[in-house]
Amino acid sequence: MIRLTRRTTLALAAISLVATSLSATDGKADPADGKAEGTLTVNGKTVKVAYAYARSVPGFFDKNTNDTKEGKLHAFEITIDATGTPVSTAWRHNGFDGPMPSGLSSADVFTKKVLDDKVVAGSYKSAAEEEFFGNTYAFDVTFRAAIAR
Repeated sequence: MIRLTRRTTLALAAISLVATSLSATDGKADPADGKAEGTLTVNGKTVKVAYAYARSVPGFFDKNTNDTKEGKLHAFEITIDATGTPVSTAWRHNGFDGPMPSGLSSADVFTKKVLDDKVVAGSYKSAAEEEFFGNTYAFDVTFRAAIAR
């Protein structure tokens, strides 16, 4: 049994093309990995997500463990700890007028389907539209991505 000791950061991209180099620990990625579905909505404008990218990075709270993190794109980024619990989110979206929100709400619904040393998969949905410095935002996404090291 493999014990995860890293956190994973996942980025869900809402752009038409993403050039990434995904690799699992064996150097091969499942063709189904790196995909996402759903929507990101900022100030009433909705875009569809189509790509997911994940990488393992030092732990958010404990640097001796790693979390999984998605890349930094025009995207919604989710940091998931080794237990499969979201610990942070961040927006990378040019639709915001001013600062972009980060953090998370315990009311949002996260469903982990897979989190092992090679793949992260699940879904995440905001409980309601949120407001941040006069901007509104919401998300409803499903994803699957190989975890790059």
